[in-house]
Amino acid sequence: MTKTQKQALQGQKATTAPAQYDNPWLEAAAEAGSEFGKILKFVKGEWQVGEDTVAEGTEFIAYIDELARAWIKFEDQSVTDRRIVKIAMGHPPARKELGDTDASDWEVGEDGKPRDPWVMQWLLPMSLVSAESDLTVFATSSKGGIGAIGTLCQVYGRSPRNGLLPIVALKCASYKHPQYGKVLKPDLPIVRWHGTATTPAAPAAAPFDDEIPY
Repeated sequence: MTKTQKQALQGQKATTAPAQYDNPWLEAAAEAGSEFGKILKFVKGEWQVGEDTVAEGTEFIAYIDELARAWIKFEDQSVTDRRIVKIAMGHPPARKELGDTDASDWEVGEDGKPRDPWVMQWLLPMSLVSAESDLTVFATSSKGGIGAIGTLCQVYGRSPRNGLLPIVALKCASYKHPQYGKVLKPDLPIVRWHGTATTPAAPAAAPFDDEIPY
């Protein structure tokens, strides 16, 4: 990719193809400029929204029926494109379908190796039990984060839901890595079920900059 082409991409606004998902929150976000509401993330054993730490054990309603997967494209530490697909609507495109497959055109990471500009993230809309209209999105591309959501999906998929949504507690678990020792990871155990499956109001737009792999 030439320098001119990179500059042009960096100047583009992040776009999302509307036909690729069917999700009221994500559609509202796209209309507001392809940005999401508050981002919940797990950083070094702590749950955080922005710069604020969320106490372990805090309970959230997990809108697991609105779970989505997204390919996020990063260039020069900025998001330049997204491909979002709600789980209920099927699978996201295969990596090879996104283009940018020539590693010689990729940016070089801090480890000196070419870095794939496309990163897979999982997006789980959630809201505090005490403030259902205040939408938060747990966005993760880490193995531990995806595993926590996967476990939640497994329990949810096997439960007689009858329109109920899981209420989860934000927890921290760990495992022993053969090279790095104790590694902390997020955990989302279901503590009870929410009585109704109502849709919260769409959030105000906010920057989507979680988990930039740099």
